[in-house]
Amino acid sequence: MKERKLNKTWLIVGAIILAVIVLYFIYRTYKPEINLLLDFNAHNKAKLLHMIRSHGFTDIFLLIALIGILNAIPGMSNSVVCIFAGLCYGPVVGFLINWVGNILGNSTVMSIIRKINLSKRVKKNKILHYLLQQKHPLIALTIGFMIPVIPSVLVNYAGARLNVSRKHYLAMVTVGMAPTSFLYAFGGDAIFKGNIRRLIGVAIAILILIGCYLLVRKIWQNHEEKAATK
Repeated sequence: MKERKLNKTWLIVGAIILAVIVLYFIYRTYKPEINLLLDFNAHNKAKLLHMIRSHGFTDIFLLIALIGILNAIPGMSNSVVCIFAGLCYGPVVGFLINWVGNILGNSTVMSIIRKINLSKRVKKNKILHYLLQQKHPLIALTIGFMIPVIPSVLVNYAGARLNVSRKHYLAMVTVGMAPTSFLYAFGGDAIFKGNIRRLIGVAIAILILIGCYLLVRKIWQNHEEKAATK
């Protein structure tokens, strides 16, 4: 009997609605802090820190949930929320919030991706082709998670196509999502502290990740061209 596929459009619509609901609760919960941030100065810095740190785990869970949901929606970015987490909670706790949210979001996608009919455009994507053709796919997929410009849905679909075990997948997504999760949290903390040098360092680090992706893609393209001429 043919396995029934999930409707991709309805899943995305449902995820967007859920993201809006969670965003509303986050806005309502953090509204006083957001107002202070919009009118931020040295005088209200201590007050803002006290207000943020008075929030419990439930409020932190809202941020984790929103990061995970946005991570799971194709074409959506959770970078602003990740930066907000770092801005509010500092580089360590902010990193943990981002990291857990990104891991949960990717794991959710991976758990249902085999039950979704993806478009031909996704299945013929060059990045997906490169990921599937690597001699060391686990390393390639881990790097894929690290680079912000590579859609996570492609990395997850490649993992599903390669039948990556749950243990290896968790290892890949845990390692792969760590750098950007930390960079966004570190960047948010730098914004809060007004540390321009840190912000420049974060920007350079992200550009290096993107540069690595462009370099690897160029190497893959040259390899393909040589293989085609043989």
